[in-house]
Amino acid sequence: MQRGFALLVIGIAFAGCASTSENLQRETARNIGDVHPDKVTVSNVNRGVTSVSWEAETPKGPFSCSADDMVRRVHCVKK
Repeated sequence: MQRGFALLVIGIAFAGCASTSENLQRETARNIGDVHPDKVTVSNVNRGVTSVSWEAETPKGPFSCSADDMVRRVHCVKK
């Protein structure tokens, strides 16, 4: 039982690391194209167990974005 709990905690810790602000900036820039990650401001990050959502302000305007917990399948929609 303790081993299973430890693995769960480690898994959650790694999932949280995937959706750092820097990763969200980079993936937002890649998704919308032709924007440098340094020009993306991320806010209202909502991290769930299997997904993450956030808002991004970019030179192309504001976007609403979401992805899986490892920030692999990013989808951004212009507001």
